[in-house]
Amino acid sequence: MSKTMKEFEEFTLFVNSIDEKLLSVPIAEGKWTVKEVISHLTNWDKYSMEKMVPYMKDNAILPEFIDHDTHNMVAIEIANHYRDSAELKNDFCETRKKLVSLLNTVGSGISFTIGKGKYTIDSYAKIFVHHDKQHQKQIDNLRSRY
Repeated sequence: MSKTMKEFEEFTLFVNSIDEKLLSVPIAEGKWTVKEVISHLTNWDKYSMEKMVPYMKDNAILPEFIDHDTHNMVAIEIANHYRDSAELKNDFCETRKKLVSLLNTVGSGISFTIGKGKYTIDSYAKIFVHHDKQHQKQIDNLRSRY
């Protein structure tokens, strides 16, 4: 497993470390709650598993990424359907581990196109590692205030 994939999967440890009392707190004034952020990350992982990974073949042309705003609004709606923090965290962790497993089966030597960008499995995962880090920083900033 590459360093990037390991980092991508290990974000589950961070999510599991989030205190339940923070889940209903917005990451900043007028922004999503921590629960909504986790649902947002889960929704992107599910999108990758369903709409991108199955088509990742050498020299393949994959569909462009879905409209971010629409996709994110769906994630916010989904957040309200989790019964408790355990269900939310378990869904994220199980989904992330499945995604990493699927990405690892694709093969590190292939490249493919999404929109105007050329990607490998590793560079694709790095997009989401960076995305995770942005949200981790927001949550860590929130933690420092509580």
